[in-house]
Amino acid sequence: MEISGTVPMDGKPAGIAVSDRYAYVSRPEAKSVGVIDLATGKALPEIEVGGGPLGIAVHPSGAPVYVADWFSHSLLVVDPKTRAVTTRFETGESPSGVAVTKDGSVVVTADRDSDQVSFIDTRSGEALARVPVGKRPFGVTISPDQARLYAVNVGSDDVTVLDLRSHEVLATVPVGSHPYAAAEANGRVFVTDQYGGTLSVFDAKSFEPVERIEIGEYPEGIEASADGRYVYVANWFDDSLAKVDTESLRIVGTVDVGSGPRAFGTFITETEPNKEQDQ
Repeated sequence: MEISGTVPMDGKPAGIAVSDRYAYVSRPEAKSVGVIDLATGKALPEIEVGGGPLGIAVHPSGAPVYVADWFSHSLLVVDPKTRAVTTRFETGESPSGVAVTKDGSVVVTADRDSDQVSFIDTRSGEALARVPVGKRPFGVTISPDQARLYAVNVGSDDVTVLDLRSHEVLATVPVGSHPYAAAEANGRVFVTDQYGGTLSVFDAKSFEPVERIEIGEYPEGIEASADGRYVYVANWFDDSLAKVDTESLRIVGTVDVGSGPRAFGTFITETEPNKEQDQ
């Protein structure tokens, strides 16, 4: 792996979501969303949203962009063309992670200070369900087959597994200290343990533990490659990005990045399989 370019982005960037053409970056201190043109690698004018933007996701069609506002306890719906907040969906207290289904019909938030996740209809803005999970849920991830939701509970050191359609809790899986986010790949679920400096791995079907990998200091954001062969982990205190083989469970690459990488959300763009394997 190597760095092909950098883009200046102030305001303590935290969350990220990518579409086919753009990357959207939440900037809590700037109270805005940064926009990067992926074709040119250039930053475009920011979108002012106010409040405390944190988790972020983009509709599969490329718009709108959903931004969790930590302070207003709501999910902002942002039109990237008009560069405006068009509406707000009610969530629980202090929403953090955001995930949207592949068909764009449902968006999910982790409501950290309500110890719940909210399932919201993207058309009506109405809550389909609000489901209690563990303590202080932070990251939420939808499985590749769109069957399950993983809510990562930083306060109880576990992951709540829910059925995406029925909203039923299927399992609670213990992981390492202060887990942050999760990704499913190759039949396994990978969880970043922020305080533990580890990557907890459990089986996506049986929910049984598989391995715990020493990954780096304060791992946070994580995402799987499109083919599920690798997961990529941003290590906040190590200023690095690690690449893990999902079969061997070994670190197969690292690259030094800027200070304090977080990558909370989706940060991998589509690539051709042969190119991805050579990275």
